[in-house]
Amino acid sequence: MVSPTDDLELEKQADYRVYTLAGDHYEMGRQWGMAGIGEGTDDLTPEEASKAAQLLGLTVEQFSAFHVAAGAERIREEALSPAQLSFAEECLQVVCNFHPPLLDEFEGWAESLGLGTDCILGMLSFGMEQSSPHCSAFAWRTKDGLIVGRNYDFFYWAKTRHLIHAKPDIYYATVGMNDGLLGGRQEGVNEPGLFVAHCRAMARQPSQVRPGVAFHLVPRILLETCATAGEAVMLACEMPHLMSYSYLIADSQEMFVVEAHPDAVCIRESDDHYIATTNHFLHPELKGLMQSPVHKNSDHRLSKIAAALGEAEKESEPWATARSILTDHEAPICGHTDGLATLWSMIVDLTNQRLAYSLGAPCRNDYQEIPWPGTSQPTAPTHKSK
Repeated sequence: MVSPTDDLELEKQADYRVYTLAGDHYEMGRQWGMAGIGEGTDDLTPEEASKAAQLLGLTVEQFSAFHVAAGAERIREEALSPAQLSFAEECLQVVCNFHPPLLDEFEGWAESLGLGTDCILGMLSFGMEQSSPHCSAFAWRTKDGLIVGRNYDFFYWAKTRHLIHAKPDIYYATVGMNDGLLGGRQEGVNEPGLFVAHCRAMARQPSQVRPGVAFHLVPRILLETCATAGEAVMLACEMPHLMSYSYLIADSQEMFVVEAHPDAVCIRESDDHYIATTNHFLHPELKGLMQSPVHKNSDHRLSKIAAALGEAEKESEPWATARSILTDHEAPICGHTDGLATLWSMIVDLTNQRLAYSLGAPCRNDYQEIPWPGTSQPTAPTHKSK
């Protein structure tokens, strides 16, 4: 078994930060761009860059065009071929159909770094079909309210790990994590109490690659524009999806998993007091799209969550139960191997509006409570691995 201390130094090298973006979307993009200048981590090694590019389905040159490490001077804009550029522009149009202000944010980001807008397109159209399985999420109805838990697992080279409080004009305030992909949120919660998190689904390639919404923008769009889980599920089902992902969507009353493949989208509802997702589809209509066999790690994590929540129906301390699940090393749900390394963790009580993040693996970092989105000036949890 891998020791939880084996990746401690790699965690310490990551760029954990907390900040607020506020104003219209152009202004938030400008603020986001400026946040990346001069305060980033060291550049990726050539080996890390090559691995990252392969994972994203890009050449190293294309990956370098939008990878912001510490400053805009290292970004090269001549990256996408004419065919790739055309496809990316179609993806951008799809995104704008569902949330037009994001284009303003992308432009604010690019201009703050002195870049042309073409440099944003690579992050809207890449594929991750060869990615390893990662991430776990669950929602659980307790006697005190509805609790959600989420671990974000990925590769060590993803050193950007920013907890962002966003207060956009007109739209809902949100709190969520960004791992460097432009405009994205890997999960989050908004001021009305909607929670959204994504988990990669290890599915087969689509029959035809069509323009769609990239996975990292789906939570962002739903959180800024929807007040309830029902609204978010409907919008997620309307979107054309670029990649295969499951989205756990919950509020204080309802919980769902939207299983989205580029060829089909299905809704999975809770048939008990909980619902969970890892890295494979469970809906009968989508099981045939999965890679075979289902990755054992994904199955182990889902089984462990289901067993823990099934036994915890009368648990008097649901917050402690959620933490116990998210720090599990048996499945493991809290991972310490490259590709399945837990980079951060989140617990939210959607009924009582209680929110906490562990910046780093939750087995060695405390869950630190932060204000509900839109309520006050946020405090800054810190990364302090034990």
